[in-house]
Amino acid sequence: MTASGAARELAGAAATVAVGGRLATAVRGGDAIALIGDLGAGKTTLVSGLVAALGGGQASSPTFSLVNEYPGGRLVVWHVDLYRLERAAELVELGLDDVIGDRRGICVVEWADRFDVLPADHLRIELGHVAAGRRLVATGSGPRGRELAAELLGSLEGAR
Repeated sequence: MTASGAARELAGAAATVAVGGRLATAVRGGDAIALIGDLGAGKTTLVSGLVAALGGGQASSPTFSLVNEYPGGRLVVWHVDLYRLERAAELVELGLDDVIGDRRGICVVEWADRFDVLPADHLRIELGHVAAGRRLVATGSGPRGRELAAELLGSLEGAR
């Protein structure tokens, strides 16, 4: 079952980075996060804020490497990008089975709508372009996903 999420308007890149920072306060080891959105919608920008707030340094797009690992913070962040994959058979090479659900960190998957790789219990963040910047919708499936969505949306409501 999926919890419905309300849309939130984000003024631009700085606001998207701040969302990542707010998400960092809510995540715990083993969490899985799906990021959905068109090119340039802010998926990697959000991850940059998340990684920085967790103490993992500077994040970059994994479009060509497919998986970036950011150790050294409160949690390891495995940042995955499925954009360039064409077939489900290519997923095996990414080693997602080893990192999804690993309590040492969290797995964040960009373009997660391309392949069914995340567990049933996860947070889904959709980002889109709007005239004033970006639109974010957070929904959760499963108990932990719904909890994360509620915490994130609640923290954004409190920031208004």
